[in-house]
Amino acid sequence: MENHKLFKVNQNAIIQNDAGEILILQKDGKWMLPGGRLEDEGWLQGLKREVKEETGIENFEVKDILNVDMSDSGETYIVTFLCRVENTPDVILSHEHQEYDWLKLEDLEKYEFWHEKIKDRLKILLRVSQ
Repeated sequence: MENHKLFKVNQNAIIQNDAGEILILQKDGKWMLPGGRLEDEGWLQGLKREVKEETGIENFEVKDILNVDMSDSGETYIVTFLCRVENTPDVILSHEHQEYDWLKLEDLEKYEFWHEKIKDRLKILLRVSQ
């Protein structure tokens, strides 16, 4: 019997350090959050796999689901998790990213993101933390 999936799930991690800064990754000149498509695995395993693949970070705590949204195509759910790390861990970028930064939320407008919805998700965190 063929494995049938009703919808796709992408997961993003807003990884926040003790200073309140958010890890963002640069790909082809624009910024994004760590994450990716959920494969044949549970949500936590998928999130940990993607974060490790893209950043080398293995130790983080999932605090909350910050947002659930649909892709522009309407074919994929996008789940954004709020995650915390102690201190500021070393980041080891994957081959798909060129740079990383620890974003201060008040500097959000200084960055060009892959999609405006990424910025909207970060603004949710900004409102919650005020």
